[in-house]
Amino acid sequence: MKIGKFFLAACGCLFLARAACAREPLWKIALGSEIAGAPAAFASQALVATKGGLLVALGEDGRIAWKQKLPGGCLAAPAVDRDGSVYVAGADGTLLRFSAAGKELWRASLGQVLPATPLPGERSVFQVGGEGRVWRVRKQDGRIEKTAELGIPVHASPVWDSARKNLLVPAKDYFLLAVDQELGVRWRFRTAGVNFAPAAVTPAGEIYCSSMGRTLHKLAADGRPLWGYRTQGWIKASPVVDSEGRAYVGCYDRHVYALDAGGRPRWKFFGKAQFTAGAVLDGNGRLYCGDTSGTVYALDSSGRKAWEYKSPDFITGDLTILPGRVLLAGSIDGTLLAFRVERPMSRRAWWAKSLGNLMNSGFDEN
Repeated sequence: MKIGKFFLAACGCLFLARAACAREPLWKIALGSEIAGAPAAFASQALVATKGGLLVALGEDGRIAWKQKLPGGCLAAPAVDRDGSVYVAGADGTLLRFSAAGKELWRASLGQVLPATPLPGERSVFQVGGEGRVWRVRKQDGRIEKTAELGIPVHASPVWDSARKNLLVPAKDYFLLAVDQELGVRWRFRTAGVNFAPAAVTPAGEIYCSSMGRTLHKLAADGRPLWGYRTQGWIKASPVVDSEGRAYVGCYDRHVYALDAGGRPRWKFFGKAQFTAGAVLDGNGRLYCGDTSGTVYALDSSGRKAWEYKSPDFITGDLTILPGRVLLAGSIDGTLLAFRVERPMSRRAWWAKSLGNLMNSGFDEN
């Protein structure tokens, strides 16, 4: 009898523990095809692009404010400028600018597959093509001001360095390139493998970049290597970095790694499947990430799991936290999941998410 009571009590405790770790979505919406990169945000709206070619502005309650069809689909996330203008690259080679209200302002035909998020500058927007061409396009009217050939295929998005002088371009053939605004290559660093993710940058100019060569690299502002940490599997996801220079990155070996500023391991978390999407940090130092089992995780600052949610399909879209404390995670089947979280995205962290900030503009504006 006592054994039966003990067994029932143990089962009850296990059920309560599992229930405490579970989390249900605040809302979810089916957008028809895979989410492309990390949603951007502006004025309490999320801007989401899909590989099927849909650009959608959503409120934090999941209601659609406006939507536009993109020619040829989309391979990368949109970016938002300071005035609310939305820049997005169509897979067919068309660069488009929309107003904050969703009106098309102009389009420029660049004639090459565009796998990267546009990068807004002061007067121009910069776009990198899959075959290695880079364009400088005038914001006002979409006129092409200058083009250059990098000579290396590019499959990931560029970001600004800390001075906003050079574009940091992850190239397919084992290089991270620093390209100035006249489109000249200032330096190049050879990574341990192919680069499929944007780099992350600190206020001191330090650069963190991942590679499929199982290595997370840290570089000085001039491209000199500072350290490299070797993981047990490929790294496709972009790293995120907190205000202390600590880096967090998911890996194909089913681990999320946390490293200190010197490249020494702090902790690692073992998930159910591969981590290919970029994570995001909130203001309490909690890390949110998703894997290809379809599971979204919340990890505390010591790497312990706070909660999880199992969705039906792979989590492949980089995660974002909107100002109203809404976490967004996109799956390969086109479902966008939203969760209520305790804190908004960290503003103490220089690089709390893939592409740097809520607007995907490649630098921290605060």
